Amino acid sequence: MTSSSRNDTPQNPEAAPSSTFRAKARMILAVNMGNSLEWFDWTVFAIFAVYFSNQFFHSANEVSNLLSTMAVFAAGFVMRPIGGLLFGLVADRRGRKFVMVLTMTLVAASSVLIAVAPTYDQIGVFASLWLLLVRCIQGVAHGGEQGGSYTYIAEVARPDNRALWGSTIIMSTVGGTVLATLLGALMRTAIDSDAMADWGWRIPFLIGGALGFFALYLRRGLEESAAFADHSNEDNEPITQSSARSALHDIWAQRGSILRVVLLVGGTSVFSYTWSVNAPAYAISFHHVNDKLAMWAGVAANLVFIAALPLAALLADRFGRRLNNIVWGLAVACIAFPLSGMLDDSARTLAVTMSLALVIQALAASTQVAWFAELFATKTRAAGIGIAVSLAGAIFGGTAPYLNSWLTSRGAADTFTWYVIVLALAAAVTAYFTHETKGIDLTEAKKTSQKTAARVD
Repeated sequence: MTSSSRNDTPQNPEAAPSSTFRAKARMILAVNMGNSLEWFDWTVFAIFAVYFSNQFFHSANEVSNLLSTMAVFAAGFVMRPIGGLLFGLVADRRGRKFVMVLTMTLVAASSVLIAVAPTYDQIGVFASLWLLLVRCIQGVAHGGEQGGSYTYIAEVARPDNRALWGSTIIMSTVGGTVLATLLGALMRTAIDSDAMADWGWRIPFLIGGALGFFALYLRRGLEESAAFADHSNEDNEPITQSSARSALHDIWAQRGSILRVVLLVGGTSVFSYTWSVNAPAYAISFHHVNDKLAMWAGVAANLVFIAALPLAALLADRFGRRLNNIVWGLAVACIAFPLSGMLDDSARTLAVTMSLALVIQALAASTQVAWFAELFATKTRAAGIGIAVSLAGAIFGGTAPYLNSWLTSRGAADTFTWYVIVLALAAAVTAYFTHETKGIDLTEAKKTSQKTAARVD
């Protein structure tokens, strides 16, 4: 690609603002470093909850305190659709870069506020409220971040490798999970469990805040995508009450795409949070796996996940998005009970089980950034993706750790496994009935979204 391709042409209407490969690589690095660090901040909450839950909730039962902390974790997900809508509308009017900078600021600040939070012994129930409020702020920011980053990466990628470029967002998301888990393993190796529960849990939140502000510095140098630049040139009116109503009307017109994304993300998010994020803490609490070794098992399995993602994305760019997701749903339905049955008190078994689950997860996860962007028109792409992905995360993903722990504590672990199977099959059926968009020009996505809406209507 040469510099002359910077201006959109009929042959290449999606050319990046700066056409050199090096410039694109810098864009991808800035977006994904920020995304990784946002998910680091998000994930350390689940990873370290087993250590700090007693600091914010007052109960003689440690499992009860952990469940209360997981409920706060879920509350963050409840706020994400609000962030997806608010920041999505802004991203579709003011730009993807503007929103990614703003959400990065909120996430970094929230992480620092958790790090310095007072405990229940110091201020009583207000400590619980502090944790809940800050987590909700993070949830709003993450809802906006997903719409902005998904859209930006998809818009700067070429049509023939959009799933591969899009998979970098998922890789950086998993990378944030790996960094959080790796930090937990290193800290648990160096610090005993009493110290971790007393003060050690604050360290990852401080680190996350500091690195988040560094990522903010990198994102400030981003340029807007050409697809958004063309749209803003066509419709550069300021945001008003009337324009907001018009935007909401446009989003409602694409409710078919939103519903499909919710169903696709519903199954994958439950499976992901169960096996990528919560599995080590679950194994520690209910299978009595050594906590240090469980952390290392989580690191190893998520590294396998990262390696599998680009390979699965290549399949999606070659054979289409639908096939990957259909195979994922059928595979999860077949392997869900065997995976759950494999868990015991061995960290090695945990690593193997998580790795198997996450290789399967890569099939669907690798397609999502590209496929979702292809289902929406430019003027509603960030809002549509942000709302749909955040809503699915709130309903399904955010509640998964709590629901899994709660059912297991009552001897009903099989019920949760059936829940995973039903969601996986629903996602497979949704993929089967969703229009294939492999390789389309994003300027043609409006036509695709209209076809999808027509099917629903």
